[in-house]
Amino acid sequence: MESLINLKKLTIVYFIVFISLIFWAFFAFSTMNQMIASQKIYAKIINITGKQRMLSQRTALMAKLSFESGSSYHIDKTKELLEKMRTDHNFIISNITSDKIKKIYFEEKYRLDFHVQTYLKLIEEFLNNKSKENLLNIEKYSNEILPKLDYAVVNFEKESDEKIESLKNQELYILLGTLLTILLEAILIVVPSIRYNKKKEQELIDLNTSLKKQIEEEVSKNRRQNLIIAEHSKNLTMKEILNNIAHQWRQPLSIITTCVSGLRLKKDYNNLSDEDLQKSIDIVLENSTYLSNTIENFRAFFDETSNTYYSFNTIISKAKELLSHKLDNSHINIIEEIEEISYYGNETKITQVFIHILNNCIDVLKEKEANNRYIFINIKKYNDLILIKIQDNGKGISLAIENKIFEPYFTTKHQSLGKGIDLYNCKQIIETIFKGKIVARNEVKSYKEKEFKGACFTITIPLKNQSVAS
Repeated sequence: MESLINLKKLTIVYFIVFISLIFWAFFAFSTMNQMIASQKIYAKIINITGKQRMLSQRTALMAKLSFESGSSYHIDKTKELLEKMRTDHNFIISNITSDKIKKIYFEEKYRLDFHVQTYLKLIEEFLNNKSKENLLNIEKYSNEILPKLDYAVVNFEKESDEKIESLKNQELYILLGTLLTILLEAILIVVPSIRYNKKKEQELIDLNTSLKKQIEEEVSKNRRQNLIIAEHSKNLTMKEILNNIAHQWRQPLSIITTCVSGLRLKKDYNNLSDEDLQKSIDIVLENSTYLSNTIENFRAFFDETSNTYYSFNTIISKAKELLSHKLDNSHINIIEEIEEISYYGNETKITQVFIHILNNCIDVLKEKEANNRYIFINIKKYNDLILIKIQDNGKGISLAIENKIFEPYFTTKHQSLGKGIDLYNCKQIIETIFKGKIVARNEVKSYKEKEFKGACFTITIPLKNQSVAS
């Protein structure tokens, strides 16, 4: 509301200043026009008035020559000068510039118009009667009118100077008015605008600082959340591995237990031969070695600190081994088309991705009939990429959730797409560590002249990013 009021006030001030500038612009234009017009008229009048002095002398001279010579040339010249003098006088009378000049021409004290008209009549009388008396009247009047014409010229010049001085004063007023308007603009518009801009700039700085703080908090929050999710995902993977260890150790532990129980029974009945002892020891050692190798394999899986060269055939085999407790007796057909590709990177992380995706496929396929469960794994080079496709023939992905399955904690009602944390963690690993992309879409796979439709996870990893930090 306050900003709206300030904007309204600023608009009013802008309008006033704008109108003021327009006024001074028109005032300056009008003054300049007046100056030019007055200069023109005064210059012409002063010139004509001065010429009147000259014409009065020339007509007197030409009348004398006409009287002495009687030449028609001099008579015509006298008539021509008479007409010029009359025309110029009429122009002056028609363009009287002030009351002062009007007094010079018409008031009793000066009566310049009367004297000029009288002089013109004397010339006309001379032209009608070229007598000595008329000539003397012209010469006498010519000398009398000359100082009066001089007085008129002086006053015209003085008035012209006064007019110019007045217009100069107007120019000064225009300059002062314009400067005052600019000063008011600076005080009422520029200074408030600078203050307003500084205020808004500070508000923007404060907002940026606040947003930066919020972003840092959100980044920190997301980082903590990602660490929690990664740890949770690791725990889920560990759970799968522990289940697998239990699955793989069950038989060798049973064999060891049976052998040891058999040895104890034979010893209790004094029926233990060296051959039986050696045979049982070999069986126990063989199964103990198997247990030790299993532990070593799982220990290596949790080494996340180093990068190594590996093939994707090896990674898929390891992932299947870690999920063997689920795959055994699951009746799932895994169809592999894997090119021999050597890659340098974090083996543990990419194995986790395959475990999560395969685990998701296994959970989905549990709802299919036992004789129709398929997982298709296709890995190949494509230009400068490694293209990985893992597809099942389960229910597929609903279009309503297609773009949400990689969100943290997202899951469907019946968990037909697995746990959201696992898939979110897959996305984080592929994008952050391997600089790749992962998408999930419904696709149709042709195999042995049959078509299998289901969810397909497509992963692309750049070959040029083969030195990957953990």
